[in-house]
Amino acid sequence: MKHHTPYTVHHTPYTFHLSLFILAIAFASCQVDKKDYTSFVKDAAGYHVISSGDVDIDQQYSVWAEQLGSTPSDVDPSDPNGYNQVEGKSTFMQMFSPLMNMITNSTVHQIVGTYQSEYKGQPIILSGNMYVPKSKQCKGLIMACHYTYAALCESPSQGPTLSALLATKGYAVVDADYVGFGVTYQMVHPYLDKTATGRAVADFGRLARPFLEANGYTFLTNDIFIFGYSQGGHAAVATQEFIESHPDYLADLPITRVLCGGGPYDPMVTYDVAKKTDVIGFPAVVPMFLQGTIYANDLNDKSLSLPITEADFLSDEMLKDDRYKTWLNSKAYTMDQVNLMMKAIGCGKFSTILRLEAMKEDYPQNKILFQKLKENATTSFCPKSPMYIFHSKGDDVVTFENAEILRKSFHNLGADESRIEYDFGEYGSHRSGLLKFHIKVLKMLK
Repeated sequence: MKHHTPYTVHHTPYTFHLSLFILAIAFASCQVDKKDYTSFVKDAAGYHVISSGDVDIDQQYSVWAEQLGSTPSDVDPSDPNGYNQVEGKSTFMQMFSPLMNMITNSTVHQIVGTYQSEYKGQPIILSGNMYVPKSKQCKGLIMACHYTYAALCESPSQGPTLSALLATKGYAVVDADYVGFGVTYQMVHPYLDKTATGRAVADFGRLARPFLEANGYTFLTNDIFIFGYSQGGHAAVATQEFIESHPDYLADLPITRVLCGGGPYDPMVTYDVAKKTDVIGFPAVVPMFLQGTIYANDLNDKSLSLPITEADFLSDEMLKDDRYKTWLNSKAYTMDQVNLMMKAIGCGKFSTILRLEAMKEDYPQNKILFQKLKENATTSFCPKSPMYIFHSKGDDVVTFENAEILRKSFHNLGADESRIEYDFGEYGSHRSGLLKFHIKVLKMLK
């Protein structure tokens, strides 16, 4: 597969208020150029720095080259349905970046590196970012799970995410690249695959403290938090389920509390609501989930009695020129850009993204898809660790029904609800909820 350098893309600014200003200061202040990766896994030579070019996904996971073929290696900026649909104005964070760098660089340091995990039964090298106090004294460890990204430049190893805020409170924060981002950006991202994501985050968290202590960092407590919003909320609960289901992981990662917000905990519920209302907050997640589920589960294997592909589900407009593959698999476009491009070709509603037969309950391929939707719900286990669960009732991207079904499922499974705090309120849109969730969590962290 040919490597490519993605375009640098920017979001058009939204309405900002004081809370966003505070968040943006900490968020953008940690930005540094990263050309090399630290190996977070100790070998005979100890911990060392490697070049990003030394991690070749084709060599470590060659089956993907056979399954996927060649992924898009370039993007045409003149594409009338592509890059130019999004304005390239300077963002708020860019305009104030000198001030932001001055304020936060005094307290937070980043370490970008690689570690070993497992995916589909095979070892795989993944990457991520550690945010640590420059004082080298850590109050505890936070395993952060990021929300939905589409561009390589958005992923944790390429630059700071909002999770960097948590490090300003004195915690060591590990922010894993999910499969399909960072050093594995040539691979299809298995969107909402709870096992793949839960294990990736857990493996990163498991090695963080030994690595940091070997490099002169101290921990004042044994506190371990799991944190995430939106897709990260689903990932946080998936990580909790993975750890609590594996005694060896739980011994190394005794969870203090899980902090999750706005998560699509039950993908089947999200599907049902989208079909009923014909509204999908982020249109891009539909093709992202379809191709991610198909490749993560080898559902396109021709030896199966009914192999499926994205073409069995997506509308003709989505399939034209394989445009969705370029938008998602080039990793050159942000989620906002992909959403805009889909709307520009008339694929902004649920019924316009999927072909007519794929909207029918008796469609044979749906039986396979619905089974995977159900398998990736994070509502089928009884949580043992304390939890804080946040969701805005007016969420316009991840329907509030997700939070309701999570609470109902935990109740039915006999969870100790005295250890679960549900914070369901009128917190506005999905993006507004993201800001309120981060502010609330920052106040909780001592």
